[in-house]
Amino acid sequence: MIILKTLKTYDVNTQIQNLAMLSAVIAFAGCNSSKTSDRKLTPDIVLADTKSTDTPETKTIEGIVKNIFHGKDGYVASIHATDNLVYLAAISRSNLKNPSQFREFNLNEAVKLYGEHWRMNDEDQLTVREIR
Repeated sequence: MIILKTLKTYDVNTQIQNLAMLSAVIAFAGCNSSKTSDRKLTPDIVLADTKSTDTPETKTIEGIVKNIFHGKDGYVASIHATDNLVYLAAISRSNLKNPSQFREFNLNEAVKLYGEHWRMNDEDQLTVREIR
C-alpha cells in the first residue's frame, strides 16, 4: 500500500523533464560523432556516356510528320526530313519562343521547324523554338 501511494505521488513533471534531458543528450551525442567516415562518396550506378555536346547546334528542318506522341506539356512529332534523317521534334508552348505558335500537326503534313538539334540514344532530337 505504501508503494502504491508513493508511485501515485511521483511528480509527472519530473518524468517529462527526465525524458527531455535524455533526448537532448542523445541528440548532442549524435552531433558529436565523427564527420569523416569510410563511406563511399561515389554513386553505385555508372551512367553510360551519351557522347552529347554541351551546346546543341541550332538547325532548321523541313519534312513530313509521320507519327505523333502526346505528352503532358505538348507532343513529340516524328519528322522524316528532306536530309533523309528522322527527327523526334519536341513541341510545347514552354519551349517555343512565341507560345501562340503552338498547334498540333496532322499526319503527313509538311512542316518547317527551327530549334536545337541534339542526339540521344542514336536518335536525332529537335527542341522546337519556332514553327515556320
